[in-house]
Amino acid sequence: MNIAIKNLQKTIAVNSRVLLSIRKVIRKTWELEGRKNRGGEITVCLLNNRRMRKLNLQYLRQDKPTDVLAFNLTAKGNKSYAPLVADIIVSTETAISNARIFKTTVLYELLLCVVHGLLHVLGYEHKNPRQEKIMQNKTNRILKFRHVHP
Repeated sequence: MNIAIKNLQKTIAVNSRVLLSIRKVIRKTWELEGRKNRGGEITVCLLNNRRMRKLNLQYLRQDKPTDVLAFNLTAKGNKSYAPLVADIIVSTETAISNARIFKTTVLYELLLCVVHGLLHVLGYEHKNPRQEKIMQNKTNRILKFRHVHP
């Protein structure tokens, strides 16, 4: 699986530790979801709130920033068998804000968003309490496997 990370913001410093952590949680999610031997291309883009707001308005018709947007770009009709192609977009400013609110670290919030976005790309939703619980449990499990703590 190919993982590309594009840092398109200046709010936080993105060093080798951050890049390695993002790659590790993607690989762990991939493995725990039974896709270890399947190919794919995942691009993670780190943006500020201004750019995130524009994308959220363009794609979800919500005129506000959000923490993460995720897009499965795999060819339609072939999503179960083709290698996954996906974009996961994370707002670093929202990660900072969430870290303050929830008394966690910025890295934890970034990784939480990456895992959450990847789970969406893999078909998980949280439109009802049962689905939300499943996503929450999977996210927590992945972050614990990677020894990522709030």
